[in-house]
Amino acid sequence: MQGAETEPALLDAARARGIEARAVDLDRAPLPWPDGAFDAVVAAEVIEHVVDTDRLLAEIARVLHPGGALIVTTPNLASLENRLRLLLGRYPMWMDVGVNGAGHLRYYTPRMLRHQLARHGLSVERHVGNWVPLLPQRLLDDRRAPWLAVTGDWWPSLAMGILMKARRVGGAR
Repeated sequence: MQGAETEPALLDAARARGIEARAVDLDRAPLPWPDGAFDAVVAAEVIEHVVDTDRLLAEIARVLHPGGALIVTTPNLASLENRLRLLLGRYPMWMDVGVNGAGHLRYYTPRMLRHQLARHGLSVERHVGNWVPLLPQRLLDDRRAPWLAVTGDWWPSLAMGILMKARRVGGAR
């Protein structure tokens, strides 16, 4: 297993788990692998922290072989809770007023993420969510009520997190 990481502490943690992790500036540097090197890439809770997401997605598409899979997860700006928060004049969950350190720089809705993936030759095969907040997250979340996970399958566009599986189409990059 190989990985790319920008934060030194997370790099050390990955290496301690036996992952061949490389220090990479995901905003500026190319991924340090050849074209078509991987059958699958996982970008879990990464894309929202990157300034140039188009450059990163182009790099991910480059290192995937044709037909290779990308699993991407990111917070959902359009979750049910965020929609209700905006309706009540409150700030959405996970949005930072100021950017300090490794804060969130980008915010996605499922439609926008699907569109951006398609621009890089990545066709979404599956979209699910982690869970839909039927009550505010501070009252009940998926850690205290694991049965809530099924709600992300039922209503993925309302879930707290976006989980998509996409495939690199043909020779497109």
